[in-house]
Amino acid sequence: MRVFRDLNNLPAFKNSVITIGTFDGVHKGHQKLIERINFLAQQNEGESIIITFHPHPRLVINPQDKSLRLLNTIEEKVSLLEKYGVDNLVVVPFSRDFSEQTAEDYISNF
Repeated sequence: MRVFRDLNNLPAFKNSVITIGTFDGVHKGHQKLIERINFLAQQNEGESIIITFHPHPRLVINPQDKSLRLLNTIEEKVSLLEKYGVDNLVVVPFSRDFSEQTAEDYISNF
């Protein structure tokens, strides 16, 4: 699995099947989603891609809230996603500035 942490240096992906989310833990629901994107990518002779955020958005947006309990660290998440056969992982650096951009800016910049 290739891991990308610099959004300015992403390659051209081939026939990508993409999902995006915090993936705060790679639980059974996530595993089914991963299974599906891997299947669709294989059917299209393409690549599966998971886009996730680090740190978790709630830690940035509401740092005083101590109720968030992550199931996995970023290192564990990377290891588990590789174990489940994901081709590419894009880790988006999450910040307050990032969270305040418009949807249009997010799409055009990313």
